[in-house]
Amino acid sequence: MTDYNFNDLVKTYKSVGLTPGKVVYVTGNFGRLGRYTSTSKKTIFKDHLDAMQSIIGDAGTIIVPSHSRSLCNTNHVFDLNETPSETGPFTEFVRQQENSIRQIHPFSSSTALGAKAVEICTKNSLHAYGPESPFQRMIEHDALYVSVGQSMEGSISLIHHIELVMGVPYRYTKEFIQPCICDNVVKLREFYLSVTRNDVDINRDYNKKIMAHYRSIHKVKSERLGRSFVESLSSYDFYHSIAKLFAKDIYVWLENPPKDRAYRH
Repeated sequence: MTDYNFNDLVKTYKSVGLTPGKVVYVTGNFGRLGRYTSTSKKTIFKDHLDAMQSIIGDAGTIIVPSHSRSLCNTNHVFDLNETPSETGPFTEFVRQQENSIRQIHPFSSSTALGAKAVEICTKNSLHAYGPESPFQRMIEHDALYVSVGQSMEGSISLIHHIELVMGVPYRYTKEFIQPCICDNVVKLREFYLSVTRNDVDINRDYNKKIMAHYRSIHKVKSERLGRSFVESLSSYDFYHSIAKLFAKDIYVWLENPPKDRAYRH
């Protein structure tokens, strides 16, 4: 007895907005979908990728998060080609594909596969977010943001790009020096992350207000798949509508504005 098959994959990904030539960012929790026609994880992930690529074609691009956060605050060497993704087994499967292109960032990288992979994941800034990051380039291409087996409230990491651009005061840019292997040479390199301040009382609301606002003015497509669902939205629409929301309320990502603001002068 299975919960979904390959035909269901193709139907669902088409229903949530995958089209020929589309740039697609994929994240989520594939394990929540239930039983597939194969029990082999490699086959399951291959079929998901094949289903997406059968729709977007050679002109399309798949992007996944390929973070390796365990390296943060360590001297462990980041190997662009070998350090595994820690953002779920599907993302590691995509990273291992022969023609995949991974952003050079030891803690918070993206990996792309397809026609615009080089454009999106090379010659980036040394920051995970912001101008010249993969996220900014995905917005420029109006990438379809797809969350598999998880609601957007729990997976919309694009919000952190907006936080950086809008300059939220409860975060700051931290510099890290990390040994990296690039072109077969180990080098110490500087990288940057936008991190929350420890001297501020932060209570997150897990994107409830943000997604409620977005859902009130834009469509979030949702389609049942197996025991769960797949959701999608326009990265371009999300960026521009939520940036305006931050302009009105710089603390909208939090439950309430912080009472202790060490950054206030």
